[in-house]
Amino acid sequence: MTEANVEAVHRKTRQRLLFTGIHLVLYFSFTLNWTSWGTALGTYVGDTWLTGSLLMFVLLILTFIALETVFLMMSRWGAR
Repeated sequence: MTEANVEAVHRKTRQRLLFTGIHLVLYFSFTLNWTSWGTALGTYVGDTWLTGSLLMFVLLILTFIALETVFLMMSRWGAR
C-alpha cells in the first residue's frame, strides 16, 4: 500500500471510532430510564399516550440513522 492509502485507512478508522464512541454514549444514555435521573422519562408527554422513554427511544434511533448518514457522506467526500 502506498502512503496515501495507509493515511486514508487511518483517517477512516479514526472517524469510525469517533462515530462509534458517540453511538455508545447515546446508546447507554437510554439507561437513564432506570435511574433516579430519568424519573421524568417515565411520565406521559402532554395529553398523549407517549412516554418520555418511548420518545427518547425513537429519537435515539433517528439520531443513529442521521449519524450513520453523515459518516457515509464524509467517507464519500474523502474518497474523492
